[in-house]
Amino acid sequence: MPGRLRVKNTFGERSVQSNSKDTRSVYLISIAGEGKTEELYFDGIYNMDSTSIIKIERLEKHDETDTKSHPNYVIELLDERKGQWEEHGFMPDELWMVVDRDKQNVSSDQLFSIIEKCKSEGYNLALSNPTFEFWLLLHITDFESYDNKMLLSNPKPKAKSKKRFIETELSRLIGGYNKKNLQFEKFEDGINNAIKRAKKLPTDNLELINNLGTSVCFLVEKLIQK
Repeated sequence: MPGRLRVKNTFGERSVQSNSKDTRSVYLISIAGEGKTEELYFDGIYNMDSTSIIKIERLEKHDETDTKSHPNYVIELLDERKGQWEEHGFMPDELWMVVDRDKQNVSSDQLFSIIEKCKSEGYNLALSNPTFEFWLLLHITDFESYDNKMLLSNPKPKAKSKKRFIETELSRLIGGYNKKNLQFEKFEDGINNAIKRAKKLPTDNLELINNLGTSVCFLVEKLIQK
């Protein structure tokens, strides 16, 4: 298993005129699934002035032939990275795993095991049900304008469509949406609204196994507060 992922890049590392531990917080974020949207989003968070005192590392595949993106594999990779930190006598302040509910590929039992594993290892889990795009949608509009069952099932509007309902709605609301080319500036002004809206829904990861909602709000809230 070793070496499946490597640190993609170290970003958020800027000079800080302070010895306070709070100003040198290290967040290690590991992303399950294809993860391109999440990477671009957290790049955008980093580039905000409010994150100038945060150092974040993320992980990526060695090459595109590695398809082990299931959350169970990503936990193994987070374990590996944690071991590397410990070998050097230093640990990040917080380790986070960003995961979609993804009913097509992850069973309820598997997700329950992932949540329990994160708890036992001290990993923080940012889970979105049904997908990370729901978190993005909350930047733009309130979930109360939709049928929650429709959001949770997130169907494909057309049989041959690659985009599911939430992606289609994002595209309609912001004038085009491409998950591989996220335009963070279209979401930046709505971050605080997204946090408030997310907290109106379930945010406990066990509840999120079967309910609409996201706990990504807790990770983003910490990052922008720094």
